[in-house]
Amino acid sequence: MNGDHPLPAMLEHARPRAPVDLMNWPWFSLAKTPRTASIRYQGKKHSVHVAPVAGATGIATIWDADILIWATAQLVQAQDERLPISRRLIAPASRVLGFLGRGAGRSQYVRLTAAIDRLAGTIVETTLGATADAPIRFRWIEAWEATPAGVLLTLPDWLLTSVRQRRVLSIDPDYFGLTGGIERWLWLLARKHAAQQSTGWIVSLDLLYARSGSAARHCDFVAALRRLARSGRLLTYRLDPVWHRGKEGVRIGRYAVPIHSATLVPGDNPGFLSTNRGDRL
Repeated sequence: MNGDHPLPAMLEHARPRAPVDLMNWPWFSLAKTPRTASIRYQGKKHSVHVAPVAGATGIATIWDADILIWATAQLVQAQDERLPISRRLIAPASRVLGFLGRGAGRSQYVRLTAAIDRLAGTIVETTLGATADAPIRFRWIEAWEATPAGVLLTLPDWLLTSVRQRRVLSIDPDYFGLTGGIERWLWLLARKHAAQQSTGWIVSLDLLYARSGSAARHCDFVAALRRLARSGRLLTYRLDPVWHRGKEGVRIGRYAVPIHSATLVPGDNPGFLSTNRGDRL
């Protein structure tokens, strides 16, 4: 961290971006009802454990994670403009809501506060990014307060490290308009895995369920995936139901634009996409 001064997170040209590892692992609840049950995922190389702190109403949701996308966008833009970056960001709540395409009514401010509380009330333990054998622990928001200048957030070093290493990808602004938890999660996963594969990315529905961390029943989750696959499209991605190696699955590929263009923008780091960093589905 560069000093203790918060970064005024009001850079006009910031475009939505997210850390790659935020797209690839089961960090968030996909349900709109509160989830108090923890998420546990053990992959081939890395583990993830997400739980609420004592007294919290539930773990952070995939809609709450929009705030982390906003924060990442501001940090990347600041870095591009050669400004000193810090894990402390400050901005009027109206700026955050405007970036996310949300209204400025009182109900939206209440929801924003509730989302920040859930992010601050969620403990993450993971081996991703750990430099030793022991996992690292953090909260999505380590601390926050409302000040006359706006909302002051303290982010985890884990997220700041992703920005410094340029392990980020651009996010389609229309993503914020997706209303379903499963479709949001699947779009982020597709952005990570399908954008660079010319023939599309094939994955089984069973593996998607295992990777999601969803608390839904397997049959309900798979039914939702089937409906998405039959729709044929998820924003910038085409979806095709397939059978692969004897299992029901889906092929996900770029829709109506060349695969190689993949919406990469300055600040993205596509180099790691072709290497094996962690688990594969």
